[in-house]
Amino acid sequence: MQDAAQDAGPDRLAWLMPGHRSAPADALARIQSLCAAWPDLHAAMFIVLATHQELPRDMLAAAIKQFRPDLAPYSAEDVVSLLTAIWNGGKSGFDAVLRTRAASPKKGGGGAFSWVKE
Repeated sequence: MQDAAQDAGPDRLAWLMPGHRSAPADALARIQSLCAAWPDLHAAMFIVLATHQELPRDMLAAAIKQFRPDLAPYSAEDVVSLLTAIWNGGKSGFDAVLRTRAASPKKGGGGAFSWVKE
């Protein structure tokens, strides 16, 4: 049986340390867990962005979009805009972009990532 000190050790949080590069499968599993843990869209996107800063926002957007059904009506570009709004404008910026994107007509077509479903 492991002791509490070992469970709280730095190795468990190594993926949060600056400069750490996670394997894509590991990052994707964590993003899925975080998206499921926070029912509020803003909170889920904020925690994913905060904990995966090493990943480009377009990749984060694609990953989040996979695990948040409430983002289905939005394009990957819309989700990148939401991430930028969270980072730069907090909750009020996020809400403003969400309102703007929800009202705008959607473009068709595939994304830059062949593995991403839109």
